[in-house]
Amino acid sequence: MAQKLEAKGGEAGEAWDDGTFDGVRKVYVGQGQDGIAFVKFEYVNGSEVVVGDERGKQTLLGAEEFEVDPDDYIVYVEGYHEKVYGVTTEIITALKFETYKGKTSQQFGMVSGIKFVLQGGKIVGFHGRSTDVLHSLGAYISFPSTPDLLGKWVKVEQKGDGPRLRCSHAIAQVGNKIYSFGGEFEPNQPIDKELYVFDLETRTWSISPATGDVPHLSCLGVCMVSIGSTLYVFGGRDASRQYNGFYSFDTTKNEWKLLTPLEEGPTPRSFHSMAADENNVYVFGGVSATERLKTLDAYNIVDQKWVKCATPGESFSIRGGAGLEVVQGKVWVVYGFNGCEVDDVHYYDPVEDKWTQVETFGEKPSGRSVFASAVVGKHIVIFGGEIAMDPQAHVGPGKLIGGTFALDTVTLKWERLDKLGEETPNIRGWSASTTGTIAGKKGLVMHGGKAQTNDRFDDLYFYGIDSA
Repeated sequence: MAQKLEAKGGEAGEAWDDGTFDGVRKVYVGQGQDGIAFVKFEYVNGSEVVVGDERGKQTLLGAEEFEVDPDDYIVYVEGYHEKVYGVTTEIITALKFETYKGKTSQQFGMVSGIKFVLQGGKIVGFHGRSTDVLHSLGAYISFPSTPDLLGKWVKVEQKGDGPRLRCSHAIAQVGNKIYSFGGEFEPNQPIDKELYVFDLETRTWSISPATGDVPHLSCLGVCMVSIGSTLYVFGGRDASRQYNGFYSFDTTKNEWKLLTPLEEGPTPRSFHSMAADENNVYVFGGVSATERLKTLDAYNIVDQKWVKCATPGESFSIRGGAGLEVVQGKVWVVYGFNGCEVDDVHYYDPVEDKWTQVETFGEKPSGRSVFASAVVGKHIVIFGGEIAMDPQAHVGPGKLIGGTFALDTVTLKWERLDKLGEETPNIRGWSASTTGTIAGKKGLVMHGGKAQTNDRFDDLYFYGIDSA
């Protein structure tokens, strides 16, 4: 049953009501001298297309169109209304539409007057009032079905001497502590090589004591994972594109150890991806000194040796900033950047030494890279990321996005987890993330990242799953 949202704007003209449908496919907007002259909506009901009536009157300026993708829907309408010269009642002066997946229309009309918003669910119909102009606009909304995963975002309190504002760094959890390493505040300028540790019981950061083979470079674009009580750190670069090798850090002894120098391990790189199971550390893709990569290397912690895994086929592009997670024995590569943002998903079977590309469906997030990710059961959970490269490359922020999504690696269905109107972290990319457990719940831990303003965050968030 759809809920009717009150029409916003003036009281003049005749009331009209398109009713409710499965969704909105197209929006037509005509502008006049003082504001929005007319609107018309094209709806879908199952396989049937229903074209609504013209509301208002089209002028010589004609109509402009906003089309919603077949697997998407409108969730947000922003408008303005005011009394204009020569008109005794308020009219709609401007409109803008946004979809669930972040597709946004142009600004129709000139922003002027009182702002209003129609939101709260999937918009499935419109109503309002009009004469030869549009005086008011309201909507009908429906609500998505309950997701398979139920959880919420929590901002974690932080005290002490922490990593502060940064992005392009790495975090990993060992027991009740979260470790942070690397990163940048200014583009392409690594901050330090301290290993920060956050105590989940006291909610306090400190700098971990460090002995042994402390990594020789402060670095950005680095990755870190944990197996048992040991952290494993690979790659990352400094401002002159010098790279780090492969290190371990024993959290019980606070001791660094250089496991593989640069010339003996996988190709040196930054902005790659790392994941781990009980016995292996996996390194995938990233950017070397000369090119992007798509190789997968595995380091066995018992044998203490690197093994080159099968190389993906031609349909699998080189990329950096991909999601890499181990789920039920398979190594999954989700999305990434190959010169543009991509939305393909592949997995590697270590037993068969074989790659497989899969076709996902559902509420599929748009192509993106440098997003936060974690594993909960059979699901890969992601948040945010970059959806378009900045003209200044890494110097600028790029076009960033929010949204919490989960991929069921068995059914291959995507779903969006954060509910409309629910508080979520600010949109960001280049954040540090890990699978973590806080207060008995498993989920996605995310620290810092790059803001759309090109500033850096220093917040710590946890998306804890209540059911899986």
